[in-house]
Amino acid sequence: MRTFYWISLGVGLAFIPWHPTLAQSSAPAEPAAKSALTSTVKGDCGTEQTCDQLLQTLRTQWPTAKLNCTRDRILSLRVFENTRGGRQVHVTCWDTEVKKGDRYGLSRDSLPYPGDEAQFLPPLPRRSRYTEPLQTRFPGPVRTSQNECGFLGGDIQYRARKDIDRLELQCVFTVGAVLIDTDGDFVSDGEASRGSLIDKIVGKFAISELEKPLVAPPPTTSTPTETPVDSTVLPSLQGENNVSDVFPNASPAPTTNGAVPAQTTASTAAARPTASTPSAPTARHAALQAIDVQIFNRVNNQLVPLNQRWNPYGLGMDLLIAVKVKPGQQETQPGTNLVLAINAKGYDSPATGPVPAWNSVQTRSIAVSANDQLSYSFPFLAEYQCYSEVQLTATLIQPGLITGPSLTKTINLGCAE
Repeated sequence: MRTFYWISLGVGLAFIPWHPTLAQSSAPAEPAAKSALTSTVKGDCGTEQTCDQLLQTLRTQWPTAKLNCTRDRILSLRVFENTRGGRQVHVTCWDTEVKKGDRYGLSRDSLPYPGDEAQFLPPLPRRSRYTEPLQTRFPGPVRTSQNECGFLGGDIQYRARKDIDRLELQCVFTVGAVLIDTDGDFVSDGEASRGSLIDKIVGKFAISELEKPLVAPPPTTSTPTETPVDSTVLPSLQGENNVSDVFPNASPAPTTNGAVPAQTTASTAAARPTASTPSAPTARHAALQAIDVQIFNRVNNQLVPLNQRWNPYGLGMDLLIAVKVKPGQQETQPGTNLVLAINAKGYDSPATGPVPAWNSVQTRSIAVSANDQLSYSFPFLAEYQCYSEVQLTATLIQPGLITGPSLTKTINLGCAE
C-alpha cells in the first residue's frame, strides 16, 4: 500500500505545470536580455558597431537604398576598405539553404560607411578636359551622379555626343554575379559565376556649357600694375605646347652708359637693375645643386619615392618637389627668389580626349646664410597630373645678377589608360 502511494505521488507531480518559482536555481534572467541585443544581421561589420546598428544607421541615411531581402533569403553586411582610402558597406542576400557545404548569394547595393562618404565617390576620368568644368560648374549634380554609380559599385566614363551637344556620364558596373560562402560566415569567399558588364547613364551635361572658358582671359595689352619684389618681370610661357626654359641663360648686355639697347624688349629692360651694372654669378653667390621629387600620399599621409606610386592613375597624390640650394660665400640679399616652372606638352588620346598643356610657375622668397658646409632644400607642392614627360626648371633670382643659375629635370608622370 505504501509503495502504491509513492507511485501515485510521483505520477501526480509529473503532471503539475512547471514554474520558475519551483526551481531552486538562483541564475538571473539578465543573460536572456543580453541575447536579445545580439546582431540578427549576418556578416562582418567591424568592431565599432554591430551589423544591426549599422543597418539602422544606413536605413536612416539612405532611405531609398536596397537594404532588404525576400523572406527566403538572409541579409548580410560586409565592411571593407576601398581603393580610395575609405570604408564602404557591401550588401548581400544569401540563400537559406546550404548546398554541399556552400551557400550562394546575390549582391544588392554598395554604400559608404558612415563618415566616409567623400572616399566613397567613384572619381571622374582624370585626364579629360571636361572634368574640371564639371566639378567647377556643376558640383551638386556631379556628386549625385557619383553617388548613384557608387551604389552600383561601378566606375564613371564619359561619352561625348557632339551631334546633340551632350556629355553623358556612364556608370559601368557588373550585374548577375553569384557569390559563394564556403565557411558559413555570410561573407563572400569568391564568385560561383561571373556577371555581365553593363552601363547606365547617371548624368547628362551640355558640351557647349562645359567648353566655355572658366574665367575670362586677361587682356593681351595689359601691363603689370605692380613690380615684383626683386624688380624682375617673368617672361610669359610661349605657346600652349611649348616646353622650354622659362628663364633664358643669357640677356643682352647693357651699354656702357647703362642704357638698354634699342632691340631689347620692354620686359628685359624692366628686369635689369638700373642703379648698378649687373654681373654674372660667382662663388660668392648661392647656387642650385639638385631637384628631388617625391610623391605625397594624401590618404595615408606618407611620402614615397616617385617610382612607388600607390595607384597608377595619379589619384589622391601630390608632387613634393624639393630644390636644393648651396650657399655662397656671402649671405643672400633681400629680394632673392627661387622660381620653379613646371611644363608639359598637351596630348590627345582616345581614353582622355584633348588634354591641354601644363604650364605652371611658383615663386618663393628665400634667405640663406653664408656656409660652405651645408645645403638647404626648399619645397614646392603641385598636384599630380598625368603627363609622360614633365620638365621641372628651377631658377634662382638674385639681386644684382644679370642671370640666375638654372637647373632642369625631366620626369615621367604617365598614368594607366
